[in-house]
Amino acid sequence: MVNIQKKAIERVRAVIINSNKILLINRIKENNSYWVIPGGGVERGESRKQAVKRECLEELGINVQVERLFLRRIGDKPGMEGQHEFFYRCSMVSGKVGTGQGPEFQPGTQYNGEYEISWVDLKKLPDINLKPQEVKNRIIKEYLANK
Repeated sequence: MVNIQKKAIERVRAVIINSNKILLINRIKENNSYWVIPGGGVERGESRKQAVKRECLEELGINVQVERLFLRRIGDKPGMEGQHEFFYRCSMVSGKVGTGQGPEFQPGTQYNGEYEISWVDLKKLPDINLKPQEVKNRIIKEYLANK
């Protein structure tokens, strides 16, 4: 009997911090507002780093340099349990924030609600609803704890 193991779905996110601000996306749908780190799924034949770069171009309109793995976790969001999430520390190298043309911004796709991209002051991070909490806590620990 052959055991065919299904590969876990992988998602990547870009932690982009510049001048004490972090680039986030405010998701507003069905009267629910929360913040997320930009990113998305890794496509077939694509490395995680390639996926981070593609997602930043699609979602944000910018090119990034992937610097290091910041955090790895197993997803626990309803409907996405068990997905492997990789958060990479990145820096912006070119492009203009807000010019992304990904499917999130196209009418008639499975994406609903609003996507508002913003540079958020790191000092405000403890007071906003950034998901997942584990990543929010790590960013606060690394970037705010000693300031």
